[in-house]
Amino acid sequence: MLKDYQKELLILLEQCELEISSLYKLFAEKFPSHKTLWKSMLEEEINHAAYLNKFSSLAEEGKISFGEKTTKTYTVKAIIDDMKTRYQKAQANQYTLLNALSFSLNLEESIIEKKFYDYFFSNDSDITTMINKIKKETFEHRSKIKKSLEKEKNRR
Repeated sequence: MLKDYQKELLILLEQCELEISSLYKLFAEKFPSHKTLWKSMLEEEINHAAYLNKFSSLAEEGKISFGEKTTKTYTVKAIIDDMKTRYQKAQANQYTLLNALSFSLNLEESIIEKKFYDYFFSNDSDITTMINKIKKETFEHRSKIKKSLEKEKNRR
């Protein structure tokens, strides 16, 4: 059974993934030269949000453990608020492609550093596969963005 603050944290993590997908969708529109990159990642972010929604149900059923360690709701709220601000700036054409790639790289790295997806545990192999898929895709996002950022910097 989840505690109330854990439920809130899971809802916020799901919202965070959806905010990331919205930002990547906007970046795909604003920077069509990298549309394929943004679109592939935004679809995966939507899937991550769906997984988090499923994790909440599974935790209530006792099929998955959620040990949030030091992650606090205000940390995730701050990330979400920052993304909303960045979204508004990008919408107002205040971002260059380099800005968008740099911010996206920092975003994916912060998710990895904060180990948001290291807090879920299950003895069920299908659930463990879902958990590992989110982690793997987040690392892949970082790698793809980093590669694109380096290419873009070298073009200038």
